[in-house]
Amino acid sequence: MAIGNIPARKRGFGYDPVTRSLGVYTDGQLTASFPPTPGRTYFVNNITGSSTNDGLSWGTAMDEVSTAITASETYRELGGVESGAAVTTNDYVRNTIIIQGTGTAYTKLTSMASYTDIVGLGADPRGNGAGIARIGSDTVAESGVVLSSTVRGLNLYNLQFQAGLANYCWQHASIFRSRFENCTFMTNGSATGNPTGAFRSTTAMGGVVIDDCLIGGSNCSIDTEPDTGLIIAGTHFHTCIVRDCQIYGLAGMTVASTVIASWGSIVKDCIFGDGSQAMAICINDDQTGGYGHIVYAGNYLLGSGVVMDVEDDGDRCIGNYEKGAVVAGNA
Repeated sequence: MAIGNIPARKRGFGYDPVTRSLGVYTDGQLTASFPPTPGRTYFVNNITGSSTNDGLSWGTAMDEVSTAITASETYRELGGVESGAAVTTNDYVRNTIIIQGTGTAYTKLTSMASYTDIVGLGADPRGNGAGIARIGSDTVAESGVVLSSTVRGLNLYNLQFQAGLANYCWQHASIFRSRFENCTFMTNGSATGNPTGAFRSTTAMGGVVIDDCLIGGSNCSIDTEPDTGLIIAGTHFHTCIVRDCQIYGLAGMTVASTVIASWGSIVKDCIFGDGSQAMAICINDDQTGGYGHIVYAGNYLLGSGVVMDVEDDGDRCIGNYEKGAVVAGNA
């Protein structure tokens, strides 16, 4: 509810954290209100928060990311109005979820918010343990995120997604017009072997930017990195950008032969492999037809065998290097 009239407030300003509005008061009467946006900010802390809190301040933080996602989606689908919007097509208002890095990992996710910015507060995610906003168990061999529903308009920043043996740090069915920045997709804190993949798209990606991320790293030890860093399966990978990323694993990036549409996509200025775990192949792109192809430009490739095997190469492999030497696209 809005603050409304406050008799004791003779004059000045009052802030309503629910509506995020600034009120102007004269002789105890609310004479003007300035709401910034219809979107809400939800706060999450798994040490001090509770599943019954509203999440609208650090003092009433929610306990888990999943709790905030549920609340955010409910409010957004009402059009950013508590009682529901008169115009039902206003469910594109953006919410924000802020996750505090603590000494405890957040529970794995099976759903995700659309049209939402999710930000991790704490240490940089390129590391291990306390202080990082990390999602997925530190100890259990399970996936960090597995999504079956389509996600749109999602932006993720400064988060670590982790998984254990034979699982995925991040896996989605379809995601569109979204962004990952300064995120990591890593083996969890007590790995007993290799996760199957760090980042996997099973159906479609479109208009997605993956920037300055670590895909397939290990925060544990050598030889526990995922089997494959970046897996593109399904049918679509169009107008996507993967840039300035570190991509590690037994294999770097695979593109399935089932992919039929990858127009406007580019993988550029990335490092594949670091020598700590032998990468058998850096890029294995099996797409042979359809609409468009992924362009690979300016990547540094450190593999133990064939570094690039790209079908229908043409001119889509540009200036990629293996230990200082330019490499061709096809093996």
